[in-house]
Amino acid sequence: MTRPGRLLITGAAGRLGTAVRRGLGAQWPQLRLTDVRPIPDPEAHAEIVICDLGDAEAVHRLLDGVDVVAHFAGYPREAPWPQILGNNLIPGTNLWEAARRAGTRRIVFASSNHAVGFEDRSARADPALRARPDSRYGVAHAFTESMASLYADKFGISAFGMRIGSMCPEPTDARMLSTWLSAGDLVRLVETGLTADFHYELVYGVSRNQRCWWDNARAYALGYDPRDSADAWIDTLADKTLPPGLAEQKQGGHYVLQE
Repeated sequence: MTRPGRLLITGAAGRLGTAVRRGLGAQWPQLRLTDVRPIPDPEAHAEIVICDLGDAEAVHRLLDGVDVVAHFAGYPREAPWPQILGNNLIPGTNLWEAARRAGTRRIVFASSNHAVGFEDRSARADPALRARPDSRYGVAHAFTESMASLYADKFGISAFGMRIGSMCPEPTDARMLSTWLSAGDLVRLVETGLTADFHYELVYGVSRNQRCWWDNARAYALGYDPRDSADAWIDTLADKTLPPGLAEQKQGGHYVLQE
């Protein structure tokens, strides 16, 4: 099924952005891809724009004529404040403000499980609960969630935030038995965010894992139907844990211990 309007994918050269454009790009005849670096093997029909989202005026030009955004740009792990500010916070504020000026109607964006990394693993975490970031990286995602809420309520830009767990080819430790997200299920979740009816939503980016810590009922209600699971690795990975302590008690794992 082809989709109306122009879709912009930010971070299109990264792991998540690449998975999404390969999974959904063909459905959007009007597809714009952006990153700060060259995009390998871009879709033949895509418009490529190399853009630093830290440049506000360049981002305003980038959003011209864009109806919906799938936002995956940003530094993907913990870092000192200057790097988090320059690569996550400032680009995000530029993107939402440019979307407001351009009349963009929806932004689907990657948040992170590290926005709630200080939740206990024994909790069945509801995405409606307050953020409990475990790191500067987690704080940046909690900020983006709040900013998206503001722009949804004040300017009508609907927002779908995905607290991504661990998106990789397969789980590699015991924690990922709870947090793993396959590339295919990422694409299915983003498609839900692009097509479902909502105003502002926070959901978890996770496959259908038996050991999942998170309540993802709202994602399922909106149409998300994950087809993959980490359960096949339980026998081989269940003992692959960190030493006993805070990192094994909290959902964020070793992020709760990083300075």
